Amino acid sequence: MISSGEIGRKLIHLFNLSIPISYVYIIPYKNQMTITMIVFAILFVIIDLARMRSEFVKKIFNKLFNFMMREHEISGRFTGATWVLIISVPIIYFFPKEIAVLSLVYMSLGDIAAAIIGQSFGKTKIGKKTLEGSIGCLTICAAAAFIINNVPLLVSMSGAVMATIFEALPINIDDNVLIPIGAGTTMVVVSSFIL
Repeated sequence: MISSGEIGRKLIHLFNLSIPISYVYIIPYKNQMTITMIVFAILFVIIDLARMRSEFVKKIFNKLFNFMMREHEISGRFTGATWVLIISVPIIYFFPKEIAVLSLVYMSLGDIAAAIIGQSFGKTKIGKKTLEGSIGCLTICAAAAFIINNVPLLVSMSGAVMATIFEALPINIDDNVLIPIGAGTTMVVVSSFIL
């Protein structure tokens, strides 16, 4: 059964969709969007550092968000939200816009699907993850690829597959970093061969 804390985390992940949506509809220019994300990333890093160094800030932060934080975040690492903002900067700046948008959508929706389906229905373990969660991740990323339809399907599907693989990898690096880098890099490489 999925916990209330995990539901809270996934709602924040859903809010992460505001980044690619903003890039498409509100701040459609690479440089302006990059600067915007740098500002937000710096703000969240400052909040995280304050939380780590000030008992007063830590107490307030824990009262508000402790129920949804991972153990490593409580013990003094950056939160997943901070990593989302940090990694969005190079994703937006270095990748073509269409690929950046898809990478950030995969990061948000793929992780949500993997967690909810994996924790609710997962039986076949793959390290700490489940096969069912990975199937959920792939399904939602593939659906996003069809709906967004901003690059050739082979390109977007290669990103969806790689997002799923990176989400499942037993590596001690935040999924919010691995998924968009893995998916985005794969799509850039595949597109260079077919475009």
